[in-house]
Amino acid sequence: MTATKGMNLALFFLLVQAVGSFLLPSKSLVRLGNNPSSTKINLFDLFNEGKKALVKKLAGDYDSEAIRARIDGLINQNEVLMLVSAPDLSAVKAKAVLDDKNAKYFVVELDEDKEGKSIRAEMGELYGRTSVPAIWIGGQFVGGCNDGPMGGLMSLDEQGNLDSLLKQAKAI
Repeated sequence: MTATKGMNLALFFLLVQAVGSFLLPSKSLVRLGNNPSSTKINLFDLFNEGKKALVKKLAGDYDSEAIRARIDGLINQNEVLMLVSAPDLSAVKAKAVLDDKNAKYFVVELDEDKEGKSIRAEMGELYGRTSVPAIWIGGQFVGGCNDGPMGGLMSLDEQGNLDSLLKQAKAI
């Protein structure tokens, strides 16, 4: 696959995911065929799996164990870790929230990192998502700016839970 075709495919998947997130309920299920007993598929899972496969393909061959060790090291060595890709409005928002709190955080620009594509591919394997920003506080994966297993940075802040997490991690 040429780089141009790969990028076009990547943009297609991102566009489909973005449009789908606005138009479809979060648990949109579709049936395969007209048979009522046919398999149901969650559209978001389908798009997410396609996106993860695409990111893995774009990463090419890499040492999975070495990349996982690097991710673990970055998480363990930093009070707050943020993986980003430029340009990213969500990352700008997340950085602004942390800056307003005078929090210490470390940013890895995946577009500039020679292992950035591999890191993103392994994120898909480890965390089930390849989207950025991806943020860890005190070793816990909180998600992105607005989503993730802990609701994301903005939700944590709005709920009043972000300061305690940052204090616990010794980031403020």
